[in-house]
Amino acid sequence: MDNWITVLAFTFPVEAHMAQGFLESEGLRTMLKDELTVQVNSFYSNAVGGVKLQVRENDYDEALMILKKGGYIVESGTSTKTEDVQADEKTNKNVCPFCQSENIGKNKDLDIFSVIVYFILGAFFPIFKSSYRCFDCEKEWKFNKS
Repeated sequence: MDNWITVLAFTFPVEAHMAQGFLESEGLRTMLKDELTVQVNSFYSNAVGGVKLQVRENDYDEALMILKKGGYIVESGTSTKTEDVQADEKTNKNVCPFCQSENIGKNKDLDIFSVIVYFILGAFFPIFKSSYRCFDCEKEWKFNKS
């Protein structure tokens, strides 16, 4: 009888099935635990610890490596620094200035300095600072007018 060990837990069964399919495509046997409980009532997901993706105990290290390669596990401690990019009216803000990818998103972060000034002066002005993030090259930037 094999000993099964949890590699990763997911909130939704769909996410767990995608990771399970990825591991099985690499030749590992997998099993999902608490999947049906979460499907019956999704509010139970946090109570039972989510849908657990399990592999055999002797495949654990290989499964971790495969999930890291596939992007399901992201190493912590990798901080991204927001870079300043000079822009003018001809700059295309819908592509990444580093890798020219269109797979970007816009971040809106709370500007603490603006919040403090807002409470002191009582004046209404934008309290968010915008930056962009490329999902392909993992860079983060903000546009500055030249």
